Amino acid sequence: MLADFRDRLAEDDRADRLLDLALARLKEAGLVRERTTQRTDSTHVLASVRDLTRLELITEAVRALLEEVAGTSPHLLDELVDEDWGRRYGRPVRLGKNPTKPMTRILAAGNDAARLLEHLHQHGADRAFGPRAQALRQIMVQNYHRDQAGRLRWRTAEKEGGPGLPPSSRAIVSPYDTTARYARHGHIISWKGFSAHLTETCTADAPNVITDVATTAATTHDSQVLPGIHTRLARRGLLPAEHLVDAGYTSLPHLHQATRKHQITVSGPLKSNPTRQYRRNEGFARDDFHIDYDQQQVTCPKGQVSAGWHGPYPTSSPTAAPLIIARFTKSQCRPCPSRKQCTSTADDARSVGFPPRELRDLQLRVRAEQQTPEWKARYAVRSGVEGTVNEFAHGHGMRRCRYRGHGKAHVQHVLTAIAVNIERLSGRSPAEGTPMARRPTAFQSYLDYRGIHRPKSWRTLGT
Repeated sequence: MLADFRDRLAEDDRADRLLDLALARLKEAGLVRERTTQRTDSTHVLASVRDLTRLELITEAVRALLEEVAGTSPHLLDELVDEDWGRRYGRPVRLGKNPTKPMTRILAAGNDAARLLEHLHQHGADRAFGPRAQALRQIMVQNYHRDQAGRLRWRTAEKEGGPGLPPSSRAIVSPYDTTARYARHGHIISWKGFSAHLTETCTADAPNVITDVATTAATTHDSQVLPGIHTRLARRGLLPAEHLVDAGYTSLPHLHQATRKHQITVSGPLKSNPTRQYRRNEGFARDDFHIDYDQQQVTCPKGQVSAGWHGPYPTSSPTAAPLIIARFTKSQCRPCPSRKQCTSTADDARSVGFPPRELRDLQLRVRAEQQTPEWKARYAVRSGVEGTVNEFAHGHGMRRCRYRGHGKAHVQHVLTAIAVNIERLSGRSPAEGTPMARRPTAFQSYLDYRGIHRPKSWRTLGT
């Protein structure tokens, strides 16, 4: 019964509606309110699957489909399965990263998978089976291809001369959880599973309440999650006045959308100028050019005026702003004595890319504001959400999924958030306005007894 209830919660955003109901009760009690300060951070979540190599993946996918067919229609396997199949798929696959005769195993597993799918199709039973048959088809496509002679070949990276591998956002990593994805964060963290995004209030005169939980594929960029968070908070009547986030969430289009659509100030480090000259701190960067949107022309630091104005063009990344391209001609750039400081392209002509006017004005304003002490002091509150992430991951087991599938993982995260809210609020008495201050330590009591000054916060150590 509990499993059936969990499955129903995973359908049609019912878990989010359960969180809506819990937050509505807290809002009625005055424990959470709209237009305060909120903060968001994300963490990686491991799917409830084994870490498989590509060869182990295709072999285990065949075995998973055989298990499914044997449980529902075992007679279909009589003409197909022999002793070799029993030896290869009679137990869970454990091959490791350096198996013996890898190419022989690769071709054998691929041919077995093709034979199994073709056999089920011929008997009209391929549509009668569940996600494991569909998973095997997709895993075959992402790992094999047919050459001109129709022979099965192992896919390799494009730089090795092969037809290429699918992007991580589409590649299945386990036949038992087809929604889990492989992702890498920098050079340290890599995982197969999902990402969890936690949003909480962070005002000094009220308890910290979890207001939103988002579970996404591991390959989903943080900034793509921000519009969905604001949409759900608007539905709950809990939009913040200021939203504190890290650099992963601060894409220029989404900052503009939050201000225009929801009147939210998104505060977070905005990415710096991406030009080579800015990164190396040498030559003329984009900000050294004067942009005239009315005349649709750009003036370089040496006084030359651009000869072309094109765009705005959409970018390949959904999180990047559209770009206007202003071009200078060879006749303008080649005689210039500062040409080497400006461009190193083959045609010796500089091109300058920049966002449309309203996005450019927002970009300059945000970057200037981030240099002020007031903004830095206000943004320091964001670091507190890392403690909440640690509470979820290590205190409540969110780091590892208890169930398989994106929907069930999201149910786990939402129910955990509701439980954390109850736990945080249960220790507060009705008359308690703010959390009780931490009791002084023995040495702090000694200093107070002697009348010796001690800092009340680590932020005041330098004063």
